[in-house]
Amino acid sequence: MITGNCLCGEVVYQVNSDIKTIVFCHCSRCRKQTGTAFNASAIIKKIDLTFIKGESNIKIYASNGVNRHFCSNCGSHIFSVRENDSNTYRLRIGLINEPINTEDRIHVYTDSKANWDNICDGYTQYPDAINSSDFIPNNS
Repeated sequence: MITGNCLCGEVVYQVNSDIKTIVFCHCSRCRKQTGTAFNASAIIKKIDLTFIKGESNIKIYASNGVNRHFCSNCGSHIFSVRENDSNTYRLRIGLINEPINTEDRIHVYTDSKANWDNICDGYTQYPDAINSSDFIPNNS
C-alpha cells in the first residue's frame, strides 16, 4: 500500500495501485507552483486515490485548464487535475511515505524548461505534453 500526507499532516491519503511512471514536468507553470526547476508526479487513476483524512482541507487553484489541489493549512500541493482528463490525477510524489519501486521516469515539456536547468539523466524527454493513459498502471 502507498500512503502520503501533506507537510502538516492534516491531509492523509492512500493510493490503491502501483506507480508506473514518475513524470518530471518542466513547464513554466509547474516551475512557478513548485518554486524550482520542475515538478515530480505520478499519473494515477482518480478511483485509485482514497483520502484517510482531511479531504475537506483541500482547496483548489484553477488556471488554464488545470486545477491544482493543495492543503489549505500548510500549502502542500497534493495533486492536479486537467479539465480535459476526467480519469486521472497527477499526484505529487514528494508527499508519498513509502519507497517508490519504478525505474520508469520521463521528462515532459522539456522545450519549456528553465534555461538554467540541465537534465542530466538518460530518461526519455518529451518536448511537450503526453497522453496520460500511456503512463498509468493497469492493475486497478
